[in-house]
Amino acid sequence: MPGVFKITVPSPNFPERVKGHLTALAVGVREVIRPNRMTIQYPRERRKLPDRFRGMLQFDISKCISCFQCAFVCPANAIVMKRGPDGKFYPCVNYSKCVFCHFCADTCTKGAWKPSKFMDVAFPTIEDMLLTTEVLLKPPKVEREDKRTVVYELREGDLIMKKLPPEEDIIGVEKD
Repeated sequence: MPGVFKITVPSPNFPERVKGHLTALAVGVREVIRPNRMTIQYPRERRKLPDRFRGMLQFDISKCISCFQCAFVCPANAIVMKRGPDGKFYPCVNYSKCVFCHFCADTCTKGAWKPSKFMDVAFPTIEDMLLTTEVLLKPPKVEREDKRTVVYELREGDLIMKKLPPEEDIIGVEKD
């Protein structure tokens, strides 16, 4: 019958199967003796984040001039402007849409938006991911168990070593 193809699954012979199993066991033994992985004891330890890491945004209402640039530049339409009690418009961020590009912080001419390295947030519902201006003004409540960050460096032979730097501000939120 034209157009019908019969596909057969190749069955490896016994020596090939034994070789495959021995290779897998050798990898397991090698990882036990000389681990090559990045495992941290989260939440007691936390990876040190890169300097230009993009986390949640901080908003300073006193610097906002209601120019709408942050809402215009947002590629995900995560920022909408809402009229405040003083008649000016202020941004609200929907973190269910935000792609953390920080274009809003880059575009803000007065510096009302500031980037942070803060990113460990859990919202109970999707509706709670819409942060109004009033919520943006309150600093988040931070409950952490970790005491320090963990840095990994690549050594000879592709060996990844865990290094504990001295204590530092692990949240990365800028302070004035």
